[in-house]
Amino acid sequence: MALKFSALLRGALAVAALTAATVPPLAAADADTMTPEVVPVSDRQCSAGERAASLVADRQRVLDRLGHLRVLNGPDDVMQLAALGAWGPDSHGWVQYHDVGVGLLNLPRSLDIIARGIDGVTAGTTARDSVVSGEPTGLFYRSLAPNPVYDDAYTPSFPYELVGWFYGAVYTPGITPIENGLCVYPTDWGFHERGVHAFPNFDMVMQPPDEPWMGQNPGTIPLALPNPPGLVHPRAWDLHIWLVPGSDTPITGGLDTAQEIAGHDGGIPESFPYPQGPTAVGPDLPEHHGH
Repeated sequence: MALKFSALLRGALAVAALTAATVPPLAAADADTMTPEVVPVSDRQCSAGERAASLVADRQRVLDRLGHLRVLNGPDDVMQLAALGAWGPDSHGWVQYHDVGVGLLNLPRSLDIIARGIDGVTAGTTARDSVVSGEPTGLFYRSLAPNPVYDDAYTPSFPYELVGWFYGAVYTPGITPIENGLCVYPTDWGFHERGVHAFPNFDMVMQPPDEPWMGQNPGTIPLALPNPPGLVHPRAWDLHIWLVPGSDTPITGGLDTAQEIAGHDGGIPESFPYPQGPTAVGPDLPEHHGH
């Protein structure tokens, strides 16, 4: 069965490799960007009650849709998950990252975001991308195996349980996505930094563009040469939603602060910053991110 998973992952990587290339030198990560300090400009704002109710409803939609696939017991469940929502191993394969988990992406949606992040296509336009509650771009799972292997991209460690999900969209500075059936604060939207999932282990090497402040630039796909190869991607809006044990109300945030998720680092936990600078206004609010 490991051969089937290797073939599945290689197939996904082959598709993604159409945008694979090489990248500029790594810029230093800023750990302070993991918690937003300002509210991006927006033409709408939810009340605290509306936001909480929206997160409760979103949780129920996702759980109802997944049904028994909240727990993945083996390859058959993974195949059912792919049939249900096109979710499957991304370019990190089965690597489980610290405080994030294993990401299973809707590959067609993810490739659409990447394609529209190519400079000169639609990246940086003022057109808003949109998301639909109950149809997340990706799901986060963690292994329940007694002796899991966290850093093997090709070998899963079943069983896995759902810990959260995320909505992704084309990144346009200062313009968060249209939320269909979902209502959250603009500060709930961070972004996945542009960069490369470097061969051979697919760990994240961030390649933020030159900019006056974090998030000011659309962050189109990095240049190809002359650096080591990998699977490259642009910036993308990311709304991470995490289950909270014993509560119907999820929390948001770049990392899961509701549960301890063991795993590999690989540059992923640091790659979910929040916009800063003049494209944002106002103070953060205490109900964000489980605080």
